[in-house]
Order: sequence, then structure tokens, then C-alpha cells
Amino acid sequence: MGTRRAPPLEPRPWAGRCANRRALPAFALGLALAAGSLASGTALATKPTRIGTGPVPALTFDHFLDHSELTALLQAWAKARPQLVKLESLGRTPEGRELWFLTITNGATGPAETKPALLVDGNMHAIEWTGGMAALDFTWKLLRDFERDERVTRLLDTRTVYVLPRMTPDGVEATLKGGAIIRSALRPGKDDKPAPGLRMQDVNGDGQITTMRYRDPNGPWMRHPDEPRLMVPRGPEDAGTDRWRVVPEGMIEGDFNGETFAVLDALAGIDFGTFFPDPRDPVPEGAVTEPDAQRAPEVAAYVKAIRERPNIFAHVTCHNFGGILLTPPVNADEVMPGPDKAVYDHMGGLLQQMTGYEPMSYLDLRAGRNLEQQIPTEMGWLYNRLGIFSFITEFWNPLNAAGVKPEGRVSTWLGGDHPIEDELKLLAWSDNELGGKAHLPWTPYDHPQLGEVEVGGWDKVRYWYNPPMAQVQAEVTPHADWLVHLGLSSPVLQVRSFTASPAGKDLWKVRLVVENAGWLPTSGSQKAADEKFVEGVRATLQLPAGATLVEGEATRDAGQLLGRSQQKSIATWWGYEPGTPDRALVEWTVRAK
Repeated sequence: MGTRRAPPLEPRPWAGRCANRRALPAFALGLALAAGSLASGTALATKPTRIGTGPVPALTFDHFLDHSELTALLQAWAKARPQLVKLESLGRTPEGRELWFLTITNGATGPAETKPALLVDGNMHAIEWTGGMAALDFTWKLLRDFERDERVTRLLDTRTVYVLPRMTPDGVEATLKGGAIIRSALRPGKDDKPAPGLRMQDVNGDGQITTMRYRDPNGPWMRHPDEPRLMVPRGPEDAGTDRWRVVPEGMIEGDFNGETFAVLDALAGIDFGTFFPDPRDPVPEGAVTEPDAQRAPEVAAYVKAIRERPNIFAHVTCHNFGGILLTPPVNADEVMPGPDKAVYDHMGGLLQQMTGYEPMSYLDLRAGRNLEQQIPTEMGWLYNRLGIFSFITEFWNPLNAAGVKPEGRVSTWLGGDHPIEDELKLLAWSDNELGGKAHLPWTPYDHPQLGEVEVGGWDKVRYWYNPPMAQVQAEVTPHADWLVHLGLSSPVLQVRSFTASPAGKDLWKVRLVVENAGWLPTSGSQKAADEKFVEGVRATLQLPAGATLVEGEATRDAGQLLGRSQQKSIATWWGYEPGTPDRALVEWTVRAK
């Protein structure tokens, strides 16, 4: 604070973090000492100025927005709620699109950087359009419901929300308008070399990329005896004549000898998730230490923005699909403190109640495969190197919509270990509820390289990766409510009392009591405290002219203050933290008239 006299003692929530192990105080409280405030005892917080409600442009759910529509909507929101929204660009993409970033808080109750913050992003991956819609839906809820919903109002009065709705504007544009299937963006990989093989593309011009089937005397597939639209594998003793080969829809690049070819990766381009700084120390050979600003300037700009905002305590990245909530650990050698696991369990359990999404660690999702491989991720960097609680929400699962209950992890089902009855249910779901749009009919096509083929099968982009458009809003709306809960879980440091009592001639005993009124500790995560990514509570006393400090340092450290997250049960000795671990007392002796 500056040198202004007797400031109102507004709650100043803060949970400071920064990158590169540059620890910041969890809270820095400056108090201007004045005779009037000392005589009157504890000052009262001023009532926040309210913001009048008015129309907020609606987020429509009849199509996925292209970049120009996204830009227009974000600008309209900022214009409709200038007291709540700051819209800025973190930079331009290689194709010239703005990387839009929103700061959302009630400016009348304090600057954004003085409040603990929740960070939400979407569309790290280009065809995961629903994740971007979820980030936009959450933003719309905050602006629409401020001053109408008590929880939303409290969130924006006392916290800050940052939103990056579309991490890959170039990739989303290419998939929405060009029909491409792209991971994040069409940029050359670090070691990319032209490789011959079949590359996925829309060969028949219907705007979708599905699969091709064609007859082959040694083909490993046959048509289902009762449902010829479905392809099933031939068994060990099958000697029938209904033999087919099935490949992705596409063309063969490079020299083709007429007989053999490889199939290139289904998802083209680079994956932004692998460009975040590697969370481990020391960094293994070949791992990412800093984002590649040439190939992924979007990630480099985003990492810079996060490092410039040390008030972030929690983060959610919105993906699809799977109908699951992913948490750390990502790699087998990562360790999570017990208090942090309890927080992750609480948040995961709540989202499961609200949406049915199963919480699991990223490590569990890997299902024991390639555990020796170290995977760099956004979530791993945020939690392991910054101590920020980070989650991955994978929206939508067509299995749930079709009434399929897979045994074990969804990733096991995706590996093909499921009964054909599951696919019959999915096909019935497509026929009965979607007019057959999820599984396209097989149509003849004269392929210039393979001859007569049939193109059709599952539309994995529009009905697997993303729900049908009519179901998008219902899929993402409960998640927005969960994000409000997550935002309100932050630490909230506030002044309990600030008093002075006579201690002798012209002497005063000044007592400051601060407490954490939030659910999480002032460190945010236990990882942040253990690794010293953040420092503890810090109070600084500033004196006016004529006053001197007799006893005690002007700046005093009071350590970390617990919240309520570790209070579980009084039915056991070890189920709660007794006493006042949420409160700290700081005293000074001051000489003044």
C-alpha cells in the first residue's frame, strides 16, 4: 500500500505463486498507522459497490463458433460488463488470429491481482470444440449471473477468474471449416520428415472423415452377420468368404507399389500439451525446458501470462472426450502430499455427483502402459512446478448416451476390448436418437489408388469427440457450477482485528489479527508449501511522521494459515486440526503522541 492514511481494511485475499522458484508472500498487508484508526479500534470494511445488471449477449448453442464469431462475442461481453471484464490479446497466432484472454472480477472490490484466481482454458486440441464451449459457458454464467446469484457474486467480489477460451485459434478454424483432423495445429514437428503412407482426409467430398472398407482375400474383417453396417474381426478359424480390409478415409502419399502401405497418425500436427515446461528436476534429456516460441507461440505466450499472475491457485483445462476428470500424478515418479490428494478427491467426488464423470489420475488413465515414458503436460507443470491445483475435464462420452457400461477404464474399451453388443447399442443410439448421423452409411467410391472402396462408418469428430450439438449445453452447464465451487475454495486472508492499547507514556501496543476465512490453506496446495513455491503470511506496518517503532520488525512473517480443507471428523484423534491454525497474531510497540 502507499502512504495514504487510515485505509479501509478490506479483505485482501491472496495466494501468491510464481515460476522459477521465485517465492512470493502469500499475502502482503500494509497498514497505515493513524491516531484516528488506533483510537477507534478495528476498522470496518466498506461495502462493495454494486454493478447494475443489464443484458449480456447470450452464448448460442446451435453451432460451434468460428474465430470471427468468438471475437465478436468476447468484445460484446467486455462492452456489456466493463466493470467485470478485461479482454486482452496475449499475441497473434502464426496465421494472424488473436489469442484472446479474459480477466473477470469486480473491480470495485479490488484489483484482479490482489485476489486469489482460478484459471480456465479450452481448445488446447483443435477438434475438441466442446471444451472451448465449456470455457465460454462458464464465462457467460459469471457475467449473466453476477448480482443475481449469491455464489457467483461472492466469487467475483472476492476472487479473480482468468479464461483462455481458445488456445489454438488456427487449429480450431482449420477443423471447423476445412474438415481436417488436427491435434493442436498444423506445424512441423521437431524431427518431422516426409513419410510415405495413408494420410487421413476427406476423399469423397462429404465434409467428413470416416473410414474406408474394401474387399481383400486376406482381409482381417467381416461384416456382422445380423448388422452388415458393423465390421467385426475374423476369428482364428473363420474361413468364410466375407473378407474386408478397413483403413481410415484418406489418400496414400509417396510411392505406392500397389500392395503395401503404412497408415500415418490419425491426428495431424503438433500437440500443444507437450510444449509446456517439463515439471521434473533435473529435466531428462530431450524434454521441454521452455516452450518453443517458433512452433508453438500460443503456448509460449500462455506460459508467460501464467507466470505473470502469481495469484493463480487452481486451474482447469477443458477437453473432450471421455466423461472423466483427470488429476495428477501424470508420471510414475511423481509424489502427491496427502492433503492435496484429499482436495483432489473432494473436487472429483463433487463433479462426479454433478455430472457422473469419473475422477481418476492421468497415471491411471495410462492403464499401466509405457510407464517408463515421461510425459510433459500442462497439468504436470502447473501442479509439480508451481503448486497450482490443476484438473483436466474430458467432456462427453457416447457410451453413456448409448447406455453402454464398460468394465474397467474407458481407455481399455478404447483399445478394442469390448463386446460387439456395445457397438450394436451405439448403432441403435445413432439410428434412434440422431437420425443415423453418428454412423454414416457405406457408399461406393472409386479410389484412385485402392480401386473400389466403400466410405462410411463412425463420425468420430462430431459424435465421439463432441456430443451432438443439441446436447452440448446440457453437457457443459453442470461443469460451470462446479467451477464456481472450485473458485470459492481458495484461501481468503482477512483482518480479524487491528487495535492499539496504551503501554506507557506515548507508547502503544499495536495488535493485528489476521485469519484465513477460505477453505484451502494460504499456500493453496501442500505441494506449494513443501517445495517453497510460496512464502507464508506477511504483515507490514507503515508509520506516519512522528511515530517510531520501538519493538518488533516493521515486516513480520506469520507462516502459513490453514483453511477448513483438513477438518474432516472429530470421531478420531487425527481427523481434524484443533486450535486456531487458521489465525495469526502480530504485535508491535509504537511510540507516538
